[in-house]
Amino acid sequence: MKISTLWLLFIANIAPVFSVSAETFQAPFREAKWTVETAPIQCTLRQNIPDYGYVEFSQQGGGHFNVAFVTTRQPANLGNVIFEVAEASWQNKEDREFVISMPVELNQKTFTLKDTLAKQLYTHIDEGRVPGIRYRSQHIRGEVSVLMSTIHFKTAQREFQSCVEQLHPDSYEDIRNLTIHFNLEKAELSDKAKAAIKRIADYVKLDPAIKRIAISGHTDNHGRRKLNEELSEKRALAVKNYFVEECEVPEQLITTSSHLEFKPIATNTTQMGRAYNRRTEIEVIR
Repeated sequence: MKISTLWLLFIANIAPVFSVSAETFQAPFREAKWTVETAPIQCTLRQNIPDYGYVEFSQQGGGHFNVAFVTTRQPANLGNVIFEVAEASWQNKEDREFVISMPVELNQKTFTLKDTLAKQLYTHIDEGRVPGIRYRSQHIRGEVSVLMSTIHFKTAQREFQSCVEQLHPDSYEDIRNLTIHFNLEKAELSDKAKAAIKRIADYVKLDPAIKRIAISGHTDNHGRRKLNEELSEKRALAVKNYFVEECEVPEQLITTSSHLEFKPIATNTTQMGRAYNRRTEIEVIR
């Protein structure tokens, strides 16, 4: 064996083993602050994290609850993000409770949990524990560790809960699509249809992100083409007019189209299938 080889083995045996540890981001004591943003359709509880981004809990109308860690400086590498919970600093414990691991995409900047798992993290911070995430960043060797801070959480939480109690009962997902059915050769709205349209209108008035309400009229293949053309248009206009005249939705927000029998959602060879095809579809677009 050559001397150079012996020397390399010697160096390898005495050289220390360096581990690449995580770089931790957390709001320091003096900067830790929770802020609340209130709106009729969503309540948000947010904490900025210096040099990283922010973390926020959000409650939407309709009961949807999310938590999101959002970064402006540490986009993810391929791999997984681990959601976990650390003990409060005064307990002097390094152990962290694993919550869930999820795959991330290259350059991903938002890491989200929804509903049950999000509420689990919310409960932990309410108890004084510290939720966080770990993942590999494109800009740092090793892992990025991001932790919430419990400082001033309770004060902001009361305002957040007050907002939640006043939320509109629907979310965008609840009202974004509606199909209204009609009797044979008719274009009159039922009381049930009117109530459903009003529900959509009530939400639209509260959400400034709504760009358009698209209404399309349809028929089955029963009857003459000329009559179906007129009927298809009347069904779309019946819905539009109810939005504008009864629900006071701005007319410029609404577009209508007529498709006769050319876009069936069921077979036209049965009575039940034709009943499904006699319809108007409403799509609310952000």
